[in-house]
Parts: sequence; structure tokens; C-alpha cells
Amino acid sequence: MYPGERRRLAFRLRRAGARAWGDARSWIAPGHLEAGERNARNLEIEVFWAAVLAGAAAFNAPFALRLGATNSQIGLLSSIPALLALIITLPAGQFLSRRAQRMPWLIWSLFFARIGYVLVALIPFLPGVPQGTALVWLLIGMTAPGSFFSIAWNSMLAEVIPEAERARIFAIRNILVAFSATAAIFLAGRWLEHGAFPFNYQIMYAVGLVGGMLSVFYITRLRVPDSPVPVVRREPVRLGALLKAGREAFTTQPDFFRLVVNTLAHGVGLWMIAPLYVLYFVRTLGANEGWLGLNSTLGNLTPAIGYYLWQRGIVRWGEKHVLIWTITFVGLYPLLVGLTHNLNVILLLTALNGLIVPGTNLSHFNMLLKICPAGQRPVYLGLWTSTMNLGAFIMPLIGVALADQVGFAPVLIAGGVICLAGSTTFRFRKLQTPDSLAVRRAEPEPLGG
Repeated sequence: MYPGERRRLAFRLRRAGARAWGDARSWIAPGHLEAGERNARNLEIEVFWAAVLAGAAAFNAPFALRLGATNSQIGLLSSIPALLALIITLPAGQFLSRRAQRMPWLIWSLFFARIGYVLVALIPFLPGVPQGTALVWLLIGMTAPGSFFSIAWNSMLAEVIPEAERARIFAIRNILVAFSATAAIFLAGRWLEHGAFPFNYQIMYAVGLVGGMLSVFYITRLRVPDSPVPVVRREPVRLGALLKAGREAFTTQPDFFRLVVNTLAHGVGLWMIAPLYVLYFVRTLGANEGWLGLNSTLGNLTPAIGYYLWQRGIVRWGEKHVLIWTITFVGLYPLLVGLTHNLNVILLLTALNGLIVPGTNLSHFNMLLKICPAGQRPVYLGLWTSTMNLGAFIMPLIGVALADQVGFAPVLIAGGVICLAGSTTFRFRKLQTPDSLAVRRAEPEPLGG
């Protein structure tokens, strides 16, 4: 090699190394970036660590079953948190809408929602009590601060992330969740399968809690401007005021009413069968923690591909079109799962479902944020969450009661059929809010651009 070629090669290697170091430095320590880029990077790092705790939490229901929880108690894990959210979220939205600085409330509510996993790990040491029942009610109690957090979090995301960047950043976050949660769930499943009970679960929860606290740390690094506060007379949050706010939201924002009704029609079948999957897999098909971990691994891995593809699809076709196309097929998964008794086939169905659902999640959430007025977003999101959780509270109880009478598979099939029928409302009662990306593409290019 000639000296000039060696110099050019050395220069390219130094430049590539500097670029790689810059990328790694901006991800590990994003403090030197601009405010918007730093927020985006912290959101990406935060969700990576949150997925570690999510990997442990994926085994909450199997842990409860191992400790003696009943079918109805597993159903309560889905229904009672929805009831708590129904009670909490609308007052939380009103409360937050009156405060310009919402981040302290967001951070502390998340901290208390996660620190309870210390007690979860200690449940097997409780003497003389039904440990499965105690675990179920502890997990339910931990969702109360989580409900408050979700309202503050969704509102904060809408303020921090520009509308044009939401699909991309949400897709990146969800892809990171998919890969990190996939690894966490897979490793946890292998560990639980070969470790001694209950210490295998306790160690898993300890590792998950470390990840959850690191997630909270990176959230504290976000730089969020003060939120807009409507100029209204400050009064205590009362039921009458909440009902009035809900009535005004439905009448002044017709698309918000359409989205609520359409989503209820789509979701009732899915909420009904939410607690039945793990019961069907464990009690009917005899799945162990290893298979449950593998199924959850596929359920988190293929969405990484789905989010990458669908965020590009949203840029090309717009949120409304992607929402209509994808939500139509969501009910096929429970329908087909209920029709098969082969665990290997269910793994394939889980993988395929993971490719479709990201399109629904991305487009639906983007439309929700777009429809909610900026100044009243916490109120609207609180009303939205409360309405959805009314169905999410009632339907799991109905699903478990039906499954006790006719079996898990028939109810899974019925839930899938109801979801397929309800999803057609998005096609026949279309949202009128325009696709922002489609509008931008339709605008003429500037001369010389």
C-alpha cells in the first residue's frame, strides 16, 4: 500500500471512529445535545430501562398462579386497575390542567408505581396468608399512581415532541422497547424455568426494579417547558365540573366523540378476553414459564419490525388510512388462538399479530393527540382514559364468568368476532381530522426548492 493510500485509509478510520464515538456519546450522555435532541435521546434511553422492568412484570400473572391465585382473581388483575383508572384519571386531568409545572407530579407518581415491586418480591415470605390473593391486591394497588402518571405522561409527550416528529420518535421508542423487552422476557423465562421457586421470581423482580429506577432517573433529565394553563376560576375538582367538562368535550370536538365511540366498539371484545390468554395457555394447554417467555418474546420482537414499517407507512399514507387498514385485522388473533390447541401455532400467530398491531397503536395514538386541544389536553386525555377504563373494568369480569361456564377457547373466539365487528366503525364512521402528513405533502413546493 502506497503512503498516500495509507494516509487516506487512516483518515477514514479516524473519521468513522469519531462518528461512532459521537453516536455512542450522544446516546449514553446526551447532555451536550440541543434541548430537543436531548429530550428525544433521553426518551429513548428511558424506555430501554423501562423495558427491563416490563420484562419482569410480564410474569406477574404466572407468579400469582404459582402462589395460588384463582381464575377470578387473575380477572381482577385486568378489571380493578381499570376501575381505579376510571376513578382517578379524569380528576387527574383536571388537576394537571391547572398546573404549569407537571413534571414533579409525573416523576413521583411513576416512582411510587414502581417501588411497590420491592413488596412484590417479598410476598412469598408472608406467613399464614393466601399469598396469591395478597399479590393480586398489591399489584392492583400499584396501578393507582400509575393511572395518574399515564395522564401526565401522555400530555407531556404531546408538548415535548413536535407533531411532525411523533410518528418517528414513538416508533423509535417502541422499537427499543421491543428489542430490550424481548431480551428481558426471554432471559427471564429461561431463568424462571430453571431457577428454584420462589427465589427465581424474587431475583427477577430485583433486576427489573433496578431498570425501572434507571428509567425514572432519565425522565428527570427531560427539559419540559411550563404547560399552558387556561385562565379560569380555580375551584375544587367536583363531580359536577367533571361531568360538565366531559359533555363539553363531546359536543365541541365531534371527532373526539367519534374516536371514543369507535374505540369502545373495537375494544369491548379485547377487554373481555384480556385475562384469558394466560389462563388458556397454562390451565388448558399446559404451557410453562419457558413457553410463556418465548411467546412474550415473539410478541415484543416482531413489533420492532412492525413499528419500523408502519411509521414509514404513516409518512406515506397518513394516520387515518393506516388506522383503518390495520385495526380491521386486530380481532383475528384471539379468534385464531381460540381455534387452535397447538402451542407452536400460537407462537406463529403471536409473531404475525406483532406485525399488525404497531400500525394501529401508532396511528391511533397520533390521532388522539391531534384531536385533543393543546390547552385542555390533560382534561381530554383524562376523559378518554376514564371512558375506556369503564369498558376495561366491566368486560374482563364478564369474560372470566363466561369462561367458567363454557371454557376459555369459546370466549376467546367470541371476543375476536366482537372485535372484528366493532372495528368496522372506523371505516363507516370516519374521523374528519385531516392527516397532517398528507396535508404537508399536498402543499406546493416553494420555487427553487
